[in-house]
Amino acid sequence: TWNAAVKTGTNKQSSMLILTMWQGIMGLLVVVWRPFPALEVWPWLIASGVVHMVYQLFLAYAYEQGDLSRVYPLARGSAPMMVLIFSLFFLPDPVGVTEYLGVAVLGAGIVLMAWGALTSGESRALIPYALGAACATASYTVIDGMGARIGGDPVSYVGWLLLMSAFFYVPAIL
Repeated sequence: TWNAAVKTGTNKQSSMLILTMWQGIMGLLVVVWRPFPALEVWPWLIASGVVHMVYQLFLAYAYEQGDLSRVYPLARGSAPMMVLIFSLFFLPDPVGVTEYLGVAVLGAGIVLMAWGALTSGESRALIPYALGAACATASYTVIDGMGARIGGDPVSYVGWLLLMSAFFYVPAIL
């Protein structure tokens, strides 16, 4: 729904701005009831806020170039492949055969989606923007996983994350 609201808006960045301001308000409603994050959580929250801002910029630009049915699968579906590659080298979480197969099937679908954009006459400009959003999604997936673990309170972490996202995106877009 969130992505469809951005795509159907007349100005994609303005639509993203409105949604981000609302998510900031929702984050504020969460954090007033939760404990304040420890000092060691703040680098993760700040990094995630910056990466979410990058994600939102890339995603809105991608929607300016292409259809929701093409941008969304590329932007969201490529991220698990990126996280898998990163996790193989840098994260201690074990990955099983089933997970590898799932990501491989997803990867094949993403390749078909990208191929369709290349051969159907659509604007190819959507691809780098969608992949930029995917890189940001992969980055905040890892950052948020680590930050929420360190913080010990995922609900508080998400509330602060919503605030951080608004804190960085709103001035960037204005």
